[in-house]
Amino acid sequence: MKPIVLATMLVALPLAAQAAHAKHSRAPALPDYGTLTAAKSACGASPVVWRAHDSKVFHLASSRYFGKTKRGAYVCEKAAEAKGLHAAKS
Repeated sequence: MKPIVLATMLVALPLAAQAAHAKHSRAPALPDYGTLTAAKSACGASPVVWRAHDSKVFHLASSRYFGKTKRGAYVCEKAAEAKGLHAAKS
């Protein structure tokens, strides 16, 4: 009887992991743009900022890091703030 219980646990574990992942991935991703021009046309009146992918920080156009970090993308400021990102301190 133990092999049946063990087999059931092996099948049920991945399903539980998938359910947990689905629970956390329901929020839509922050739309990011590869070019400043594409971001400006999509954002409309909202300013365009540079999102650093390695942190929860975005850089304003006046920052020396705007468009310069190794991993990042242009995003709309309002969308970035709605996802919990904040402006860099300097």
